[in-house]
Amino acid sequence: MAHRMFRKNSKLSASEEEYLEAIYKEQTESKERVKVKDLAKDLGVKDPSVVEMLSRLSDKGLITRDRSGAALTDRGLNEAMRVVRRHKLAERLLCDVFGHELPGVHEHACEFEHVFDDELTEKIDDLLKRPATCPHGGPIPRLSGESVQPAKPLSDLACGESCTVVTIPEERESVERLLALNILPGSRVKVVEKLPRGAIMLQCGKMQVALSRDIASKILVKRPEMGRVRHRARHGQR
Repeated sequence: MAHRMFRKNSKLSASEEEYLEAIYKEQTESKERVKVKDLAKDLGVKDPSVVEMLSRLSDKGLITRDRSGAALTDRGLNEAMRVVRRHKLAERLLCDVFGHELPGVHEHACEFEHVFDDELTEKIDDLLKRPATCPHGGPIPRLSGESVQPAKPLSDLACGESCTVVTIPEERESVERLLALNILPGSRVKVVEKLPRGAIMLQCGKMQVALSRDIASKILVKRPEMGRVRHRARHGQR
């Protein structure tokens, strides 16, 4: 019997999965309950639509809600991680196997994340030899436990600090801008100057480039001491 490639009769709609994914990303970044206005901005919808969806997700036991915002339950977290995992592996498949250029891969992966089932997702993971990150540098969740990278926004660094880029934003416009500047996961950059209105001047190789605060805040970086702390924590201090 042929293996089922696509999900059928899913308990969650594509829209519900998109909300869980958005809540997961916001919650992972801020460690706080997610506000209606932030979800509305992320998803490009109106506040009433968010409120209606949060009510549905709450009724299904996927989130909890109060005046401060929404948070995933254990079940909601598990479902959200599955969606994020499918999305990031779809990005890897498109880039590594089909040679899709990085700009635009996020948007195409959004279509695949709602049709892959768990069985096919694991086959893709095996085919790709279990990659740790997506093409943008973000960690690919493991259902047995997520590996969190010690990273912080580039915009938080002080003048004179050097760092390694861990994750770049996924949106096509941002990716195209960063590709042109050769700022990608693994790139070494140094904060040269904090400019008016939050812009940042960076030393990247032999070039100095300016980034807006908006895009700099979406780039996650790792300072040298972050790696040393992680190394000590893993092996223990004598």
